[in-house]
Amino acid sequence: MSRLLEVSNLQTHFPTRAGLVKAVNDVSFQIDEGELLGLVGESGCGKSITALSVMRLISEPGKIAAGSIKFKGE
Repeated sequence: MSRLLEVSNLQTHFPTRAGLVKAVNDVSFQIDEGELLGLVGESGCGKSITALSVMRLISEPGKIAAGSIKFKGE
């Protein structure tokens, strides 16, 4: 099977008046063709922000601060 998605050291941050919120901090995973991945966790732990980051749909003031996202090697 070939690699479909590779996420390495993903970090997504949100600046607030109280300081920087590190909503996603150093997340890495790989998905090969034919595989499934489920993100599970408590409310507010970053599941949706992780998914939005992978799709590059983070709204301002959020920002992908570090890491790489490769879909089919690109």
